[in-house]
This record gives sequence, C-alpha cells and structure tokens, in this order.
Amino acid sequence: MKKLVVGIDISMNDFHACIKLRTENDVIKIKGTRTFENTEKGFQEFYSWALKQQKNNYSLKFVMEATGIYYENLAYFLYANDQNVSVVLANKIKNYAKSLNIKTKTDKGDSKMITGFGIERKLEEWQPMSPGYKDLRDLCRELLSIKKEKQRAQSQLHALEKSHRKLEVVLKLKREQIEFFEKAIKLIKKDIKAKVNQDVVLKEKIRKIKTTPGLGFETAVILVCETNGFALFNNISQLVSYAGLDVTQNESGKYKGKTRISKRGNTRIRQALYMPSMSAVQANEPIKKLYERVKERNPDIKRKGIVAGMRKLLILAYTLWKKDEEYRKDYDWTQSKKENKSINQIPKKAEPKAPH
Repeated sequence: MKKLVVGIDISMNDFHACIKLRTENDVIKIKGTRTFENTEKGFQEFYSWALKQQKNNYSLKFVMEATGIYYENLAYFLYANDQNVSVVLANKIKNYAKSLNIKTKTDKGDSKMITGFGIERKLEEWQPMSPGYKDLRDLCRELLSIKKEKQRAQSQLHALEKSHRKLEVVLKLKREQIEFFEKAIKLIKKDIKAKVNQDVVLKEKIRKIKTTPGLGFETAVILVCETNGFALFNNISQLVSYAGLDVTQNESGKYKGKTRISKRGNTRIRQALYMPSMSAVQANEPIKKLYERVKERNPDIKRKGIVAGMRKLLILAYTLWKKDEEYRKDYDWTQSKKENKSINQIPKKAEPKAPH
C-alpha cells in the first residue's frame, strides 16, 4: 500500500504542513508544502488540502510534534474526522534531526523532517484524553501554577519587609496578592476533590496510591491526570522517560561525563514529585535506604538522592494503579523488577471512568 504522511510543525498562530508519498518501491516524493492559520478556519482549509492528495489506495497519516498545548486543537479536530494521528515527543524529533545532521532550522524544514520521521517509523496512533481527565489536568496545572506564583510573592514580600524604608502601600498590595492566591488554591482544591468524588472507582484507586508514604492526594491526582490514567504507557521505562526522569550518560572512549536526568519530558510530573520525595526519604523506609545509597555514592550532590526518590514514587504510583493494590511496607523489593516486567499481563480490574 502506498503511504501518504502529512508532517505538521505547529506554533501559536500558524502551522506548516508537508505531504510526502512513499510508493511500493520505497520511493519518497514530496507532494506539497503549505502554511495554514492555527484556527478552526485554517484546520478546514488544511484538511481539504490534505484529502485532495489522497487516492483510493493511499493510507493517510498525520504526524505532529507535541509542542506545548498548541497542537491539541488540531489533533482533536483530525481525530473527530476519523483520521490517523500521531503526536511525537519533541526529544524524539530532535534526535531524529541529529541523525540526519540537519543544521538549518526553519518551520518549513521542520515540517519536512517530521514528515520524514512519520514515513520511516511505525508510530502509535494518538488517543485524546478523556474529558474528565482533561478537566482534572487543567485544574491541577492551574493549582501548580498558582502555588508557584504564591511562593514567588512570598519571597518578594520577605525581601520587601527586610529592605530599608519600605513603602506600606507596596507591602499591602503584596499581602493582598498572596491572600488572593491562597483563596484561589482553596477553590481549585475543592473543585479537584469534587471531580474525583464523582467516580467511585477513580476515588478508590487514588486512595490506594495515597497509601504510599510520601504520596498525598494532590500528587496522586496530578500523576493520574497528566498520564491519562497511565494509559499512555506499556511499561515503566516509557513512563520514566515521559516524566524526564530517565538517566542520560555522556561517555566516549576514556572520557566519562556526568550522568543526569534528561528533563525531556513532563515538567509538571517532576514538579509534583519533588516535595513528596523530600518527605519520602524520611517517612518511606525503602526510599530512605535508596536515598542513603545514592548519597553515599554522591556525597556532594544530595539532590541525586531526591531525584531517585521521585523516580521510585512515580514507579510505585504506576504499579499500584495497574495492580489496583495498596502499598505494602513489607513488600519484597527484590522481586519488583520481575513483577514490573509482567505488570501488563495482569488481568485488568475495573478501570475508573473519567469523571464528567
């Protein structure tokens, strides 16, 4: 079958599209390139343009990069029109570009490169996040954002209070700003709890994740909604990579560079796990032992132990969700790798329906 792939490089205001055809003889031809507005009208024009290139025996696939949130509206539009859509993480496209030794970066060039990636690789079809999980995700993201703004405002207030000849009107405004953030945080927390309580199964599975020392209600909900109920992953390594907690190495010959986490993933998951990890290294005995081992190997970089705890908490949440179990403090961690390899072969229990 002939393969027709549309690569899309999307930004806030517009997107560049390139269509390539791969024939039965593996000959690749560019069928066209064009720019469209990132609006509903632009989507309609783009869709009509792409369908004109499709013949009876052509398979059609749309490939785009996960660029912030700008891709979402187009992805949902194509999905609603029963089209095959793949959304690729940015680091995969970046690595693909390196393999081609591409040095010039333009929007048009990026669309061609994304099309080439879709032509060469077998990509999974994108599935939209359920409305209930999306609502929870948006609420949790706003919660994280406001918490960060509150911390920033508190630091600014502290600096103002210690400064020389501070203006009372400025202090008053800063305190009112913090008060506004605190009220907003309470309101969002209330809405999040209400959303979770709408589904009995979801509520119970969140409760089981919470039995892990260090993981609270908010963190558990963030992990679930940012991963669409962990439906995006087939194994632990995919989840860890998605969160940007996978380890990267820099070695060549006798040179051995520093190992570090990639940070090429979901920043909100890492943000949500940092403070729970700080708590877990005190309250969760297996993670405390892990922290001590890592700290012993890296006495000058204690943060690595915290990151190791973040990774372990993420894996625990995933495992408890998939197995529908509570945390067991007497669990034999030496068997964890063996169990995790077969975790997806466990017969599924009742999966929670996303709250509406």
